Amino acid sequence: MSKGQPNQAYTREPNSTCSDQVRSGGVSAPVISRREWGGAVGVAAAWAALLLLPYLLGHWLSPAGSVYTGLLQNVEDSTYLSAIVQGHGGAWVYRDLFTLEPHTPAFIEGFYLFLGHLGRWLGLSVVDAWHLGRFLSNIAAFLAAFLFAATFLRQQGARWTAYLLALAGSGWDMVRLPQTWEWTRAAEAVPIDLKMPEAHLFYSALTYPHFTSGIACILLFFLLLLYAYNAPPGRCRWLLLAGAGAANLALAVIYPFLILLPAAVMGGYLLLRMRQARRILWRAGLELAGTLLLSAPLYLYYFGVIQTNDVYRAWNAQAITLSPHPLHYLLTYAPLLLPALAGWRTQRRLEANERRKFTFLWVWLGVAALLLYLPIPPQRRFVEGLQIPLSVLAAYGLTETVIPWLLQTRLLQALLRRPRYQPASLRRLLLLLALLGNSIVSAYLYLGALATLTLIQPYPLFRPQAEIAAMTWLRHAGGPGDRVLASYWTGSYLPVITGDAVFVGHLYETVDFAVRKAEAEQFFAATTSDAWRQQLLAQHGIDYVFYGPAEHDLGDFNPARAPYLRLVWQDKMAAIYAPVDQR
Repeated sequence: MSKGQPNQAYTREPNSTCSDQVRSGGVSAPVISRREWGGAVGVAAAWAALLLLPYLLGHWLSPAGSVYTGLLQNVEDSTYLSAIVQGHGGAWVYRDLFTLEPHTPAFIEGFYLFLGHLGRWLGLSVVDAWHLGRFLSNIAAFLAAFLFAATFLRQQGARWTAYLLALAGSGWDMVRLPQTWEWTRAAEAVPIDLKMPEAHLFYSALTYPHFTSGIACILLFFLLLLYAYNAPPGRCRWLLLAGAGAANLALAVIYPFLILLPAAVMGGYLLLRMRQARRILWRAGLELAGTLLLSAPLYLYYFGVIQTNDVYRAWNAQAITLSPHPLHYLLTYAPLLLPALAGWRTQRRLEANERRKFTFLWVWLGVAALLLYLPIPPQRRFVEGLQIPLSVLAAYGLTETVIPWLLQTRLLQALLRRPRYQPASLRRLLLLLALLGNSIVSAYLYLGALATLTLIQPYPLFRPQAEIAAMTWLRHAGGPGDRVLASYWTGSYLPVITGDAVFVGHLYETVDFAVRKAEAEQFFAATTSDAWRQQLLAQHGIDYVFYGPAEHDLGDFNPARAPYLRLVWQDKMAAIYAPVDQR
């Protein structure tokens, strides 16, 4: 929308298409040739395949006697596999199997439940459905990032620079700060470039499909709503608004925490536009509210679940992901922020419509900076997708300010006087160096993933077949709703195989996680009294005690010598016991 009477600027041709109608200035749909789209799709597919390769190699090179779980980042990521398993079995509601408390399943983890259904429809295994979700989500996020870059950068070289910066970029935050600077509750997230996948698109795409799916939804929500603001009233505008609402609804299913990000960014942008126009933009505000309210019933449902379900309320209370020291964010985004700031002065000289486009990007950065330290539990999640607007601003700064300035320096002018050096080729070389400099940590992470899954192959990412065999026995021999006591390392994966509930298994999903983890460790310690163990078994109605490598490592307790436990299954590496008084 523009100042004054925005609708009068539109003159719609009788046979104009919807895309034609939103190319009238401001943030509008770009003109992209089929050839360029083909190149963007090819790069996205190739990049997604490259990020899939470490996982495939992990499966293909899994050593004899072991099973690769399909995971890379955290052992607790099996909660996503557990949701896929439940969806694969036909469920549309998720039961938290990483705690023993009885509860009613709820429609959460909807994205992974859907992947389970998709895997069943296509005849895929649970792990294959996980990888398919990663691959498709990555392509969706990459192409959304390309469309986003093309919307704000009409010069082809600049938008491809932004696209590649978004795909491969990383930062300079690779070490911890002095301990007195670090914030204890946020220590798990630093250094950001090595421990916080949501901070960069590359790291997100290497790890979690809900991250990249969420990014794709956010980008589409912004683009479709901004296109709608530039479309004349009518069918086209309503279709764009409906698409923005659908993207917001999809985000509510995939990543509910993030709903505050698009709402706050668009709200902040509209407030700035109102200040510039010196009037209330009622229609734009109502359209924004409408796209957000489409997901309101789902959020009311979530709220009801948290208020009435003790397990999910405890899960919500424990899911605290605070932001680290601000210096970490400055370091991780410095390679993009510095050229972005260099281009800011050039943007101020642009025509009003072009300048307004970049204003939206700066608003996103400013609003995200505030959300990252809002006093709510999921602080650091609001960094999701932030690299995309930064990549656009950095690409503009590089192509319009930094590189033109460098080409005027004495050294490069001397090179340009030589016959072998041309301005266009030197410009491409400088852009290539900028891209390479921005992707050093991404290359390190990728090589680390390759090394982890092909050479190191650590437990518990790779588990002994004997341990999986014991879990498989439980799946077939036990009854529905069995309760299993095991170590945290075993419990973090056992529900994926058995469908049983475990005593401890997930940092957020296990009620009173710290207490349960300590109690499990105490159970398998040799110094613990038998009376205490028996009381724990009876108190929690334990049906089986799992004793494998992880449990043996907790102490010298030998369950075979415990008169209150009887052996029900055993192989060379694992054994399963049942409390005597319950059998």
